Amino acid sequence: MKNFLLVIIFSAISICCPAQLLDRIKNRVEQKVVDQVDRSIDKALEKKEKESATKPDSSVENRQNEEPANNAESDAVPNAGDKNAAAGDITSYSRFDFIPGEKIIAHEDFSKDEVGDFPANWNTRSGAELVTVEGRAGKWLRMNQNGIFYPENLTADLPENFTLQLDLLANKQVSNIGELMISLMQTSNADQVFEWGESDRMQAPSFKISFQPTGSDKGQLIYSSNLIGRQSKYGVPEFRTEKNSTRVSIWRQKQRVRVYLDSTKILDLPRALDGAAPLNTLAFAAINPDFNQKGGAFFISNIVLAVGAADTRNKLVTEGRFTTHGILFDVNSDKILPQSYGTLKEITRVLQENASMKVQIVGHTDADGDDASNIDLSKRRAAAVKEAMIIHFNIDGARLETDGKGETQPVDTNETQVGKAGNRRVEFIKM
Repeated sequence: MKNFLLVIIFSAISICCPAQLLDRIKNRVEQKVVDQVDRSIDKALEKKEKESATKPDSSVENRQNEEPANNAESDAVPNAGDKNAAAGDITSYSRFDFIPGEKIIAHEDFSKDEVGDFPANWNTRSGAELVTVEGRAGKWLRMNQNGIFYPENLTADLPENFTLQLDLLANKQVSNIGELMISLMQTSNADQVFEWGESDRMQAPSFKISFQPTGSDKGQLIYSSNLIGRQSKYGVPEFRTEKNSTRVSIWRQKQRVRVYLDSTKILDLPRALDGAAPLNTLAFAAINPDFNQKGGAFFISNIVLAVGAADTRNKLVTEGRFTTHGILFDVNSDKILPQSYGTLKEITRVLQENASMKVQIVGHTDADGDDASNIDLSKRRAAAVKEAMIIHFNIDGARLETDGKGETQPVDTNETQVGKAGNRRVEFIKM
């Protein structure tokens, strides 16, 4: 009977009332539904926050939850890296098979920009600033607002083989729905970069990966391309609430894309991209980092883009000379960083397959510092490489000689960060 009366009433309204009234009724119903959904989401988030607040946390940043740091010159980020790895234990990366591209075409450490500013050669329609981070060297781009951020000087098509590396941090105030997306795309103008920068469903050639450190206790990520669509991976302990810093390494080889977090390979996608599809844009999207308005932010720095496949075997055996930027050291030190393991392993494999080959290891530096100090540093770095090859890869020391040239043989200008990165290298010469 009630349903019958409702039908009569609605029919009378339809006849007697103007069409605008029907539209208003429809809009009110739709708005009620939206409001109900919003309230449900808010309740779920509040519940999650209350649960998180009951968990004990003895970290430095737990004390900052009461007053989020807004100092433009310093942001404390706990768990800033693997201390054992930073001490030079390269065996911690013994399963790390990443090899960086042969030629560095972009190197961004923000050293030319002032703390508190947005980088001069980057673009955004939102806001971010450069800061220093407690316990970390250099400057970092702090992104605490929703937005797209990208370097404008990267415009040419990338080849079918390239590598991208960067340091990624998140403070513990990042919201439960906060994520940082890295996009490698094919675009033709700035509007497309901003329109597509945070979309994980694209028809144009692209590869994207989003990190959600607080999405679950174990971390999670979302990745996509125009060929494989949108995919998810849950349980990513390499970047999560309690381990909120990582070195991201992305390696494209034609169709294949591999992604590493620190020493762990988390993705190996054999058909992620069309092998002939060029990508020409690198963009970062911060999505809801400070949704709860508690000071949540993501940080990026030390971005290195390199192109070309490192053909170690052919260059060393046939050409008699191989140069690499993949053996890395602490600043002004001969201590080898653990992420150098993949490159060292590849070089020693060539020596193991060619038992009679002897090589000279030559270190090179950029022009920062005085000549004598750079010569000494380059010699010590070459000696450290020799020692690592003997200790960790069982290469006979009699097959290895060392030397250092300091800054005396540059292969690029020392006036730019890219040029300096190119000049810092280790050379292997067949004797």
